[in-house]
Amino acid sequence: MARILFIQNFWFEFLGTMILSSVLKQKGHDVDLIIDNRPKAIAEYALQRKPDIVGAYTVSGSHTWVANALGEVRKATGAMTIAGGPHPTFFPDFIDHEAIDAICIGEGEGALVDLAGRLDANTGFDDIGNLWVKTNGRITRNSLRPLIDDLNTLPEPDRNLYYDRYPILRNSPSKHFITGRGCPFNCTFCSNKAYKMVYSGLGTMVRQPAPEKVCLEIQSVRDRFPLKSVRFDDEVFLLDTHWLIDFLDRYGRDIGLPFSCLIRADTATPDMIEAMKKAGCYIAYFGLESGNDYIRNQVLGKKVERQQIIDTARLLRQNKIKIGTFNMVGMPGETFENAWETIRLNQIIRSDYPWCSIIQPYPGTELEAFARSMGVLDASYGVDNLNQSYFNRSVIRNPDAEALIVLQKLFYIAVRWPSFGPLIRRIARNHPDTWLTRALFNITYAWRYSKTYKMPFYEIVKRARLWKQNY
Repeated sequence: MARILFIQNFWFEFLGTMILSSVLKQKGHDVDLIIDNRPKAIAEYALQRKPDIVGAYTVSGSHTWVANALGEVRKATGAMTIAGGPHPTFFPDFIDHEAIDAICIGEGEGALVDLAGRLDANTGFDDIGNLWVKTNGRITRNSLRPLIDDLNTLPEPDRNLYYDRYPILRNSPSKHFITGRGCPFNCTFCSNKAYKMVYSGLGTMVRQPAPEKVCLEIQSVRDRFPLKSVRFDDEVFLLDTHWLIDFLDRYGRDIGLPFSCLIRADTATPDMIEAMKKAGCYIAYFGLESGNDYIRNQVLGKKVERQQIIDTARLLRQNKIKIGTFNMVGMPGETFENAWETIRLNQIIRSDYPWCSIIQPYPGTELEAFARSMGVLDASYGVDNLNQSYFNRSVIRNPDAEALIVLQKLFYIAVRWPSFGPLIRRIARNHPDTWLTRALFNITYAWRYSKTYKMPFYEIVKRARLWKQNY
């Protein structure tokens, strides 16, 4: 039996980590997890647990923290360190960091089970598909295994990994589920296009399990833990019409809990929206991104027309489904007036829960290449310049950058209360980002979060306090 410890610094139950825990436990391995932002505190906990493997789900922006935390744990315990997730998949040179012994590229279920089994048997492990392994300074770069074709073969995510230790997550009235893997679209700011290239010729990218399997998982969670609403975190909920109608019929009949989901404005149809409402959908989010047609479709590659956004919003309103939108400011070449177009379009469709971030062009994406071609990124800009937060600063040179940062903080207020528009325009144009604008953003962000997840506001405050304690 190998002992595996997962580490993270974000108060969230990652479904990928829970599935990895399930497949490892199926093979008899011991799995544990700690959430803490302090690497030394994690190392102290690991010293008690004596893991053989310490792993971390790693996204670009948090990779520096991951490397520091893994380094502290390895120094304290001698455990093998491994990083998986988007960052090592797209930036495999992460293995060059002295704290990293191995990285997992792409899907990790088979790779991590093989690694744990080899360590348990004390046999070689430098030939495992999907893993790059560093041994005595020598790096073995193994090829990728095919994508998991049949998601029905995967076990139910191991929610006890989080809930046994963290009651604040267990007792949350809303919990996250995923009904499939993969996205067929090619937005320039997203890594999906690069992921397809990584896995070219190695299987079907978009996959879904049987509708009944998803319903059984939700029923299992409802039977064991508090559950008042469901959040489907699929990148796009509306893809396969036949699958969706079958699933929604089963969900409405067997589950019946209110749910929220993510859709695309150009894939929604009246039949789909009506079926979502009948099954219990209370909020549907979609990426509006920018109210400027050129920025949305040419710069960001959304390929969603303005009228499609308006029509989908109307369908949602007709079915009494609340509207949530994802928006961004600070795109290459965007002016203050372009950003205000985004606020106006949100006002026109009467977005109930607008969410806005400051764009960070991920290295390797088409958006980064476009920004470089415009000369609005520093020559030294790279993955280490990314911030863990989408809400703090802009890395793109722009005469309106400071005004856009303030506008992002006040975005929710500007959309929900249009009468404040003239005042917000003056504030954004003439005043820097301050503790007050940040406080207003935090309050409106927490309010939107509480409504999206049907979570009491005081629960949001409790999570914020836990986060602060761990710094």
